[in-house]
Amino acid sequence: MINIAIIGGGPNGMYFLNGIYSLLKNRNDQPVSISLFDKYGNFGSGWAHSPNQAKTSMLNRIVGQLSFAPDGTNTEHTLLPACPRITFSDWLQRKYRETHDQRYKKSADEFPTRELYGESLCEIFRELVSDLQDAGVEVKLLTENVVSVTKTGERRYQVVTEKNTIPDAFDLVMLATGHQESHDNFTLAPVLKKHIEYHNFAYPLFDVPEWKSKRIGVIGMGLTAIDTLLYYTENKGGTFYREDGQLRYRPSGNEPKRLFALSRSGYFTYSRPHNLKEVDLAKYEHTGYFYTRALVDALRDRLGSPAHTESSRDNHRHQLDFDVHVFPVLMLELQLCYYRILFGPELLRAMVEKSVPLVDAFIAGHNQHNRQKETAIAWLTRAVESIAHEAVFKVSRFLHEGIASTIEGIPIETLVNRYIEVLYGKQPSSELSTFEAAQQALARPSPWGHSSAPEAHLFNWDFIVDPITHMDFPTSTPWRERLLSFMKWDRLQSEQGNLDNPYKGACDDVFRDLRQTVVYAVDFGGITPTSYNRMLKDFYAVHNRAANGSCIELMEKIEALITADIIDVTYAKANIQIDNDVVWLHSLSDPGAFTTLDVMIDAKLHNFDIKKAKNPLFANLVEQGIASYWVHKDCHGVEVALSGFNITREFQFINSHGKKERVFCVGQPSEGIMFFQNGSIRPNVNHHVANDILSCLNAVNRELLDLAISESTNKKPSLTLPCGLTKAIRKTERLGIRLSTDR
Repeated sequence: MINIAIIGGGPNGMYFLNGIYSLLKNRNDQPVSISLFDKYGNFGSGWAHSPNQAKTSMLNRIVGQLSFAPDGTNTEHTLLPACPRITFSDWLQRKYRETHDQRYKKSADEFPTRELYGESLCEIFRELVSDLQDAGVEVKLLTENVVSVTKTGERRYQVVTEKNTIPDAFDLVMLATGHQESHDNFTLAPVLKKHIEYHNFAYPLFDVPEWKSKRIGVIGMGLTAIDTLLYYTENKGGTFYREDGQLRYRPSGNEPKRLFALSRSGYFTYSRPHNLKEVDLAKYEHTGYFYTRALVDALRDRLGSPAHTESSRDNHRHQLDFDVHVFPVLMLELQLCYYRILFGPELLRAMVEKSVPLVDAFIAGHNQHNRQKETAIAWLTRAVESIAHEAVFKVSRFLHEGIASTIEGIPIETLVNRYIEVLYGKQPSSELSTFEAAQQALARPSPWGHSSAPEAHLFNWDFIVDPITHMDFPTSTPWRERLLSFMKWDRLQSEQGNLDNPYKGACDDVFRDLRQTVVYAVDFGGITPTSYNRMLKDFYAVHNRAANGSCIELMEKIEALITADIIDVTYAKANIQIDNDVVWLHSLSDPGAFTTLDVMIDAKLHNFDIKKAKNPLFANLVEQGIASYWVHKDCHGVEVALSGFNITREFQFINSHGKKERVFCVGQPSEGIMFFQNGSIRPNVNHHVANDILSCLNAVNRELLDLAISESTNKKPSLTLPCGLTKAIRKTERLGIRLSTDR
């Protein structure tokens, strides 16, 4: 009997299960048993997408970007037997045909609720379990919280839950535990919980006792906080309605006495633009003008500094400085994408051509251009900024005086036509000259709130980071009014979409489409520990705010709740103080504003950290010697702040003796040595989550073969692997990847 344990019943657990099915569906009579453990019994969905959660919580990914399994575009797919599964869009179409229920009638660019996606995950999971059982595999579903894994014998494992020790001994263990709660995640938590009703983790969403009489502070203004705020408003019976074109909120009377939104930046996540790329991903998905994997490799070879000799075995031997080597190239990409959208592809080609020698000089070796962040940005973007300033000057003169000219051999009318289209939309065909058509368009306001002045459209990174400081307000304007004004403007930008809005499109191109290339630079100690810590605090925070936000619909609801004085943002940027056993908020944006709180909820997802994790499972794995800590040091001995697992590039645990265990992980438990591991599989784009699963399954393949060989040697019934799998393993051996016998 081959015994496999999967800890975590959410999407990653299902991805594992699907992969195992693809390996075992053609097996012979060798018995296989799979036990799945989930704390809440949400098999398929996990708690994050439970079908039972509030219908007010929505995903921040569109229907067309969700799938249940890898597909043919994944680079790792060729080594594994195919196991096709439908996409979320396919599932919705199937359900609508079966039921004619309108809740299933959604287009590819719509944002679904979490519970609807959860319903699909649970249904696909049940189908998968049925397929496994039809193939003769035993599947056990256990609603248990796993707190430890211990070794029993040389290569077998015992699973311990809060309730008992599972009697079965397992040959393989897979961790797919999803988001984890950490002890005292918020810096002030140890002090605050002594003086206030303090809730350390927002999920699964819950009712604060006697919430209607309490003033609740919500820490965070991102996706989790938005879920929390809507849970205590719309979910409690409040309704949204339109009046004079504006969305308004009608309270139910079941809301808390007051809700306070709090964050370091003072901003909610920016709204997600309409995604217009899905119609032709091959055409619109950005692959990088300069920022590519090849460039990252060149940077590492020529500019990387040596890693410490004590760093984990699979770490890169040379580390980049994210701020100096990676971020400046991303800034170049942002500007190129921004001006392509604003002025058109003709000007882009000139900008790229003039930037080539600058990039070549930057990556050539250590020199004055790549030693300091601001110097590097200035060098790499100098051609783009020069051409952009010339373009703005000539477009402005044309719009004011009708003076024709060229820029880099391009007639200025070409740029003007695109500029007017961006500001006012596609213009109807007419016999008017370019100048006359432009004047006609300029006479009316932009439907997306764009300024008509070309000078206002020069790219500004600082505007992305902190837009309100770059907007024109009287000094006395309260933060509430400033934030509402920005949120309305931001929503209009999103309504224009990610193909025609310069800021939204550039952020989508670089922060989302190039995310996997950023991950490529960061994974396995690819950047110095110091810049890794800064990257998480600064770049990653802006990345999440600018490109990982909620849909337009949800952000308009937040606007309505602020306008209705249900959510108070006066203290969004707050100085939290304790005086006479009372927790006070002191506004840093509206001088002289003070208020008190009854409750605080940490509504931020916690970074994975073994030493801080509330579930003892992770620390116990290290204590048992089954796992070891990831070591990431620079040549000076400076170490990364977070504690994560030491795993191979195939997500296999390295034990305290430096040997591989038959224990694997994907998703959040791999955070640290890997970056940006929280997410669902996306179809048709060679998605990294799917590739990670497939890479892990390559190692599982070899372990299954080891088990079969071992049992055969001991004259026990052997596991005959599928023909395709056996060939795949032999292929990996020809490529120089040997079987896992180095324990």
